[in-house]
Amino acid sequence: MTITAITPPTTSLQNARIGYKNLLTATTASSAAGMLIPNTWERYVTGSGFTTLKFQLSTITEINYVALAAHTLGTHLGGGESISVSYATTIGGSLISLVTWSPTDNSAIMSLITPVVAAEIILTYSTGAGMELGVVYAGNALEMPHGIYGGHAPISLSSKTKYQSTMSDSGQFLGRNITRQGIETNFSWRHLDPAWYRATFNPFVQSARVTPFFLKWRPDTYEDTAFGYTTKDIAPTNMSGGSRLLDVSFNMRGHSDLTG
Repeated sequence: MTITAITPPTTSLQNARIGYKNLLTATTASSAAGMLIPNTWERYVTGSGFTTLKFQLSTITEINYVALAAHTLGTHLGGGESISVSYATTIGGSLISLVTWSPTDNSAIMSLITPVVAAEIILTYSTGAGMELGVVYAGNALEMPHGIYGGHAPISLSSKTKYQSTMSDSGQFLGRNITRQGIETNFSWRHLDPAWYRATFNPFVQSARVTPFFLKWRPDTYEDTAFGYTTKDIAPTNMSGGSRLLDVSFNMRGHSDLTG
């Protein structure tokens, strides 16, 4: 079967970006190899001083985003830290600057960049011991055909918390502990071209069955980014009438480590 993808005619920063296919496959720093595994528990812990971490792509190719999750960059040593992100067109080649991350909290970071052809991504920083870096991605972000507007709950503002509260026999509140925390929301899009869905969106659907992803819902206005996973399989719904257009929605649950 031949499927012709319908590509949106223009690129708009109003449209959500999904970073799901990590093209980084190796690193020259064996202690940072865990950053290539998409879980938020296993982390690289920094030593003191100036450090350069290099991550190689499987092949020299074009990328348009870099992302970091499960870090304590925003709160380390009480004041936050900065990481400079660069790329090289050959392994071990000259560094070309892309972006500097200086967040004020520990939420996920996804930086959209002008497409560049890269062989490796380089993170450089100078810090005290103990900063944690969890997951690093680089690749080509999936752009949704149109934006998300009214009725959406931004995932960075949508906590999913499980509490354990203690009360006295007379109903007095004695305290509360958080036993589990995260973030969670629903994303939905309507009027999707069926050929575009099959050729462009469905590869993400298949990947999301097993692999976490980054999602930046409104790049033109907010830095809000989540790194997380779907809570069940993604399936589209055919709209009524003869348009053959599709609706799709999915629930995303993400990591939350805003206080370090």
